[in-house]
Amino acid sequence: MRQSPRARFQLGTQGVEARRLLAEGLPAVVLVGRVNAGKSTLFNRIAGGHRAITSSIPGTTRDLNLARADHEGRSFVVIDSGGLEFGGREQMSERILAEALGAVGAADVVVFVLDGKAGLADADREAVAIVREIGCPLVMAVNKVDSAAQESAAAEFYELGAEKLYFISAAHGRGVTELLDEVVTRMPAREDETAAAPDLKLALLGRPNVGKSSLLNRLSGFERAIVDSLPGTTRDPVDARLSAGGRDVLLIDTAGIRRPTRVAGELEHHSVGRAIETIRRADVVLLVIDASEDITDQDARLARLVDTNDRAMVVVCNKWDAAAKQGSKVRTFVSDATERYPFLSYAAMIFTSALNGDGVNGIIPAAIRAGDSWRSTFNTSRLNRILAAAQAAMDPPLVGRRRLNLMYVTQVGTAPPRLAFFANLERDIPAHYVRFLETRFRNDLGLVGTPLRLNFRRTGRTPAIGSTEALRGTSKDRRRRQS
Repeated sequence: MRQSPRARFQLGTQGVEARRLLAEGLPAVVLVGRVNAGKSTLFNRIAGGHRAITSSIPGTTRDLNLARADHEGRSFVVIDSGGLEFGGREQMSERILAEALGAVGAADVVVFVLDGKAGLADADREAVAIVREIGCPLVMAVNKVDSAAQESAAAEFYELGAEKLYFISAAHGRGVTELLDEVVTRMPAREDETAAAPDLKLALLGRPNVGKSSLLNRLSGFERAIVDSLPGTTRDPVDARLSAGGRDVLLIDTAGIRRPTRVAGELEHHSVGRAIETIRRADVVLLVIDASEDITDQDARLARLVDTNDRAMVVVCNKWDAAAKQGSKVRTFVSDATERYPFLSYAAMIFTSALNGDGVNGIIPAAIRAGDSWRSTFNTSRLNRILAAAQAAMDPPLVGRRRLNLMYVTQVGTAPPRLAFFANLERDIPAHYVRFLETRFRNDLGLVGTPLRLNFRRTGRTPAIGSTEALRGTSKDRRRRQS
């Protein structure tokens, strides 16, 4: 790849890693340009959805955002980047700039997006010159040109030296097809353009500033997301592809979620909604908490949200180095957390420090185990043996004047596992007995990190020979229960 010394200094090895982990062997098309030129709107148009947050507020996009796209039979990865603002005043502008230039270095085709309404500025000339130095194929698009009459006013952009400009309106789709036609012709030929679906999709979730992006960078092996002590740095979900434990894993970072009363501003409302959507994209959610603050009520709300959406969960207790200095002990931390929030008891807890890397290597194996449990299927005979043993260990309770009679159990769904119990009652089953059954089945089936859903269905069928009722013990045992 042709690079100037300046471009190499900005890129380092990041461009190589981005191509290997993120482009999945497909051509990479990177959208660059100054802030508020409409890159994210164009990204959403090309990707066929609303994966990037769009706003009139300059600098909305901070992290790289990726999606797979198709045009004229060609598949490629489209990458949205932060604004190219040299000497920007925003606190993180230098890192945003480095991320954008890093993406350019990983690109097969660069689309430079210009603001047709704002007109040509010296900052556009500087940004285009820097991108040209890197040496990637460059296509220039003048955005916000809603009609042919506006093209003559936007002709000043030819001063940038482009042989052809593409006048488009990303918001309305005008000219985007012609732009993509040109992009496809600039793509290199690839032997294999099939991007396999990942084996496991993991989402990092948590309050702002608990270390989600730092963990993402640790796990993916390079600075994929911008990290800053300023809460709310991440706004768009950020995807990274990695290989671990023989699995192809997609790792998704999300914006931090505050309590509803503290969600302020249009951008953060969008970020919270996008994080919730990301939960539904994932198989396993890595709930990241700040261990130095213990588990907060907001952490518990997020855990409830994961459980409500039927996703497997691993609790990542980050900043454990700071917690340990405060005298925290792992055993005490776990017991206090599960006592205060019993629904967290099925989730594995991993204690980490993204700052120095301690414990990070245990995250992916724990997530793989949780994902395997989430997708588990079980033989019906095995389930009924567990039911028989459970009822022998604890008699079903009386409900009103009738004793609960569990006759049969079978699996009726996965992701997460769902068990249907056929009984003489289906309502008012005591909660303590439901918890007992859940714990018994979870332990005997070796389920870790996944919800287990128990449903009770009423039936008047007489238990068959060899069924749960027949296996529950001798006639003496049955007489004892009836008495």
